[in-house]
Amino acid sequence: MRFGHQKRGKKMSKKINGIFTIAVCLAMTLGMFGECTGKKEKVLVIGMNTGPIVSLDPAAAYEFEGSWILDNVCDTLVRFKPGSASEIVPCLATSWDISGRTLTFTIREGVKFSSGDPLDAEAVVYSLKRAIKLAQAPSWVLTQFGITEDSIKATGNTVEITMDKSYSSSLVLSCMTYSVSGVVNPKVAEENAKEGDMGMAYLTDHSEGSGPFVLVSWNRNEKIVLKRNEHYWGRKPQIDRIIIIDIPESSSQLLQLKGGTIDMAWNLEHDQIPHVEATEGLYTITKPQFKLIYLGMNAEHPPLDNVLVRRAIKSAIDTGAIIKAKGGGVTELHTFIPDGMFAHYDGQAYSYDPERAKELLAEAGYPNGFEITLTVPDFLATEGTIVKTYLEEVGIKTNLQVIAYTTLLGKYRKQGLQMVIARWGADYADPDANAKPFAHCRTTGPDAKVKQLMWRNAYANPEFTDIVEKAAFIENIDEREQAYIELQKKWQEDGPFEILYQTGAQLGLNDGVQNFMLNELTQTPWQYITIED
Repeated sequence: MRFGHQKRGKKMSKKINGIFTIAVCLAMTLGMFGECTGKKEKVLVIGMNTGPIVSLDPAAAYEFEGSWILDNVCDTLVRFKPGSASEIVPCLATSWDISGRTLTFTIREGVKFSSGDPLDAEAVVYSLKRAIKLAQAPSWVLTQFGITEDSIKATGNTVEITMDKSYSSSLVLSCMTYSVSGVVNPKVAEENAKEGDMGMAYLTDHSEGSGPFVLVSWNRNEKIVLKRNEHYWGRKPQIDRIIIIDIPESSSQLLQLKGGTIDMAWNLEHDQIPHVEATEGLYTITKPQFKLIYLGMNAEHPPLDNVLVRRAIKSAIDTGAIIKAKGGGVTELHTFIPDGMFAHYDGQAYSYDPERAKELLAEAGYPNGFEITLTVPDFLATEGTIVKTYLEEVGIKTNLQVIAYTTLLGKYRKQGLQMVIARWGADYADPDANAKPFAHCRTTGPDAKVKQLMWRNAYANPEFTDIVEKAAFIENIDEREQAYIELQKKWQEDGPFEILYQTGAQLGLNDGVQNFMLNELTQTPWQYITIED
């Protein structure tokens, strides 16, 4: 996901030189294209830390950057109105009906995949079943409603989905906007299938959707190239190509934005915003996001299985110092429901109190502390260093392990970390989006229905889980809000997490880039973006 800068060791200087070379080559290539065709190709060049992206297959992508791209490559049944994170509008479905446990979507006619093949109800059914069968990280967004391969069917130009219960319609539709429900061409997926993967290896870095853009190429740690989909059924994109150059360092993004080699800097730090605003021809976009940075503790790893130890760790960390070190652009947050989202609770159970932390450790049977390993992604190394310092001040010897984010995720998703600092963003604009990951886990075994953050931190709590499940059905707004607030209070006391802060988007853009919209879920409809000379 996209916070701060990412360091990749001693090769960084070579990497930066390579980035400048790529930018120069791009400029030369685009210039030659204009000379040959007689027209100037409209190209948007974005500088971004693309390191966290694992896959561009909608059934597997579960990182902010990957989903941001997929929103413009693979259409979903419904989507949010541009710039909004609350108003649902049609996409592949022109209309829908929710009756009890049954969802019925009428599929738009005349839609084509980027290859020109027709998109119909059967393609939608294939894609949804595929996401469920592959059972990758984002599949829970669909399966949480009891949706199975057998409960999805096509009849004519309609798709019918049967859930296990009758859920809040706004909750269900919000989930259907997420990239995991993106539709891919069944023909292409099956033609490129290997060992029953339904084309997942192929679609990791290829695309065959019906969105406004098509993935042309993805050279990892170098660049991602997309072009306009000439078969797109909706508003025709005004941009011919979008090129995303991998620039891990925010300082390099700023330098190239000011130098004109990129049109947009995606990962700017708060203290870099004034430099952009002071530069003629540039402007900034800052937007609160439903994203947060948190500390997770594996509750099956002694002594983290002791709630007193977990409370001690929460008391030992000065989150205010972390926010101060960030220099701005992030805000205080102590719970999993972000500020600005319905049912947010602004209380805090354990504020910074090192003496209280020592007392809790002694009460738990660890008066002299203990030793633990804290694993963090390279772009959160600063946060890791600060947390390590505060933990060691109360006697907890902390071995800080800084690794690449993709490597971290591989271990984390198998419950393989003792303590971790990671990031999370809501998949949909409802408190359920974060309640499920942070507070839902009935068992830590392989048969868990939702294998999200609670499961990754090996912490099962039937009481929390019951509240999460019941809240999804409450129709009365006040009652639903109270249920989530009570959950957050209990969670702060006993849960295996400490929220460090809430993040916001900080972008720098060339004045020529217009109509760029970003909602709290980090979604941007690229077909609305224009480039003016």
